[in-house]
Amino acid sequence: MNDTYLYRNYYSVDSYLEFTDKIPLRLDGRTVTFKMYSDFANRFNNEIFQICDGAQAIPTFIHYNEEINYDGYRLDITKKAISIESRNTRGVRYAIDTLNRLVIRDHHQYLLPIALIEDYPSFEYRGIIEGYYGEPWSYQERMTLADFMDSLRLNTYMYAPKSDPYHRKKWYQLYPDNIFKQIINLINILKEKEINFFYCISPGYAENPDEGFRFLGDDDYQRLFTKLEQLISVGVNKFGLLLDDIDYQLSPKDKLVFERPGIAHAHLANRINKYLSERLVYHKLILCPTEYSQIGSTQYRNDLKRLLDKNIYIFWTGDSVCAEAITESDIKETKSAYDRDIFIWDNFPVTDFTYGVREFIAPVKNRSSRLGDYAIGYLINPSNNYYVSQIALTTMAHYAWNNAKYDPEKSFPLALKQVSTELYQKGYDYFQYNYPSVLSYGNIKQEKSMVDSDDRAGIIEYYRKVVASAKDLLRLDLPIIEELRPWLLRSIREAEMVKKILSDNINTEEILAFLEDIKFSGSELFDYLILKRDLLDKKQYQELITKRRGHFWYRVFEEKRWPKK
Repeated sequence: MNDTYLYRNYYSVDSYLEFTDKIPLRLDGRTVTFKMYSDFANRFNNEIFQICDGAQAIPTFIHYNEEINYDGYRLDITKKAISIESRNTRGVRYAIDTLNRLVIRDHHQYLLPIALIEDYPSFEYRGIIEGYYGEPWSYQERMTLADFMDSLRLNTYMYAPKSDPYHRKKWYQLYPDNIFKQIINLINILKEKEINFFYCISPGYAENPDEGFRFLGDDDYQRLFTKLEQLISVGVNKFGLLLDDIDYQLSPKDKLVFERPGIAHAHLANRINKYLSERLVYHKLILCPTEYSQIGSTQYRNDLKRLLDKNIYIFWTGDSVCAEAITESDIKETKSAYDRDIFIWDNFPVTDFTYGVREFIAPVKNRSSRLGDYAIGYLINPSNNYYVSQIALTTMAHYAWNNAKYDPEKSFPLALKQVSTELYQKGYDYFQYNYPSVLSYGNIKQEKSMVDSDDRAGIIEYYRKVVASAKDLLRLDLPIIEELRPWLLRSIREAEMVKKILSDNINTEEILAFLEDIKFSGSELFDYLILKRDLLDKKQYQELITKRRGHFWYRVFEEKRWPKK
């Protein structure tokens, strides 16, 4: 990560060790006591460092230190030695990656700063839950996940695509060999980078309510355990029980015994937890309850608090499915309601609720700088467009590593530049135009002001920059541009429509034909023009614009903050 501002503590007096050739390091059994059979040497950039013996080689000590936070490290560079301390191998790897990035190439010299860095993450678990509706990521895309996540120090991936029938609709059926082999390959490639793999299952979902999970008897439990066993057989020991987005009304028979859904859900989770504890030496289980948003206590949550095994984690999305903000007081109250460790399930930049209308390319923001004091994990739910998602995912990684120092205004450019410097430079005007999302209004106020004041010259110039940016982006040979192409092309067409509107040279039929294209960007300038000039009737505007944008049901921050129940 090129996010050095996120280091916990960086101490240096701007003094450097100077080398005219590769920096020689001594790394052997005399210096590496953390894990003598490790491949730590392979983590050093071989274009910068050379592992060797000899009097000129810098002794590089790697030691275990149980007092350092999980995944954290202490990197100490002096004139005579380099010392790395950590409590786990991921922390060592992160320290070496930091060392690689610290070296400055100055013509034919390598400069290594004399410095002390103490660094650790805000959350023990940081990563992705692939938990959206719609077409899942492809096998080829998932096979690049490990390198992408490792570069950002993300250590957890949860498999939970709603459209995988064997995850949800057919949860009770074993994976066919061809699909299961792909999952095994994903597990193995993530394991190479020490990334946790959670397999999540949704047995609470039923297209026909009469076929819902039967909490009484053993039949459905045995089907569930058989499915889990398929994953256990290939080394999976971390699982998620997802009971989100279901009808959690109990059947008449189940209600006689369990009385309320929270009691039944605790019973189900506890039975899974017991099964896993009997089959595995070590396991993790996380529950996404049906009431996964809101703040504080409910009867359902109180039942989980009383009855759920204490070692089962709980997912929470914030005050809403897509939270505009997550404050310290919100999570403090909700953690108390559950009285157990919480994972944040952040529904950004997921766009499944827009049904293909929007893609959010913006940084994570409005999350408390102290969420890591209350949550053990921070997982982000991406869009089904894999490469578009990586922008927000990169900013999320910055936040998850150090939520206290996170700055979205610094993180967003870094995320764009990580894909391509040209993406950042040429895409600026388009990305500002597309910026509004669940978390921000972006330029909407300025756009409305231009329309209200009939600033035709300002509007034309605004769109000129957007079109130029969109056309420049379309010339880039990048996977993210292929995903964005429909939105980029629509923005160019929108600019032409706006010119016609401003010159009073347009009719309703042209606007209706244009709105057959559902790929909206974040800008609402076009919408304001249509409203001000009465170019659509109320029903047309409601159906073709307001409804497609999703009614902004999540926009409660300004009006009432949010109801607690």
